[in-house]
Amino acid sequence: MKPMHVLALLVPLILLSLPGLSYGQDFELAGQWNGSWKSCNSGHHGKLNAQFCRLDETHVQAKFTGSFAKVIPFRYRPVLNIVHEESGLMILEGNKKLPLVGNFYYTATVSEAGFSATYRSRRDQGVWQMSRH
Repeated sequence: MKPMHVLALLVPLILLSLPGLSYGQDFELAGQWNGSWKSCNSGHHGKLNAQFCRLDETHVQAKFTGSFAKVIPFRYRPVLNIVHEESGLMILEGNKKLPLVGNFYYTATVSEAGFSATYRSRRDQGVWQMSRH
């Protein structure tokens, strides 16, 4: 085998083995996620759907859609920070200032078992639970 052919075979293998260069662990995010949200303070709850797009090694664009009071639709598109990642597990965090709500903080765990998150703001706290469909 010619040296250039060997090099052409080795370079992709070397690149894939380097930490931080592979985005192959984002399999947990693929597909449509469906579930619900619930306020621990008020008991309000509703449907919740999500789609995720990995932007880079440390950020995920999320698109959440759902309903409040069964008829009021909402859409929320945060960029989530990946604070921990290992095979089959990802921890996401973020915050955003929202009108009428103030600062909105969230932490999520994503695995094959599902998407589980907690949120809190000045006047509310609650949970999001979803599974992939």
